[in-house]
Amino acid sequence: MTSISDGSQAEEQAKAFARQYAKEFQEEMEKPIDELVRQRKNDPLRGEVGQDLKSKLQSGEIKIV
Repeated sequence: MTSISDGSQAEEQAKAFARQYAKEFQEEMEKPIDELVRQRKNDPLRGEVGQDLKSKLQSGEIKIV
């Protein structure tokens, strides 16, 4: 019969910590992006021209010759 060494327990804790840290870091980095997306999503509702290429082509701001 083989027993589990104490080293594997520390490794499991390190992996759990890394997963949690990565998840929190990703959420923190996505937060400002999500806020910008929400702000820009409301632009067409207020009648403003979008800042993406498709909107600028449709409005005539950019012309392809």
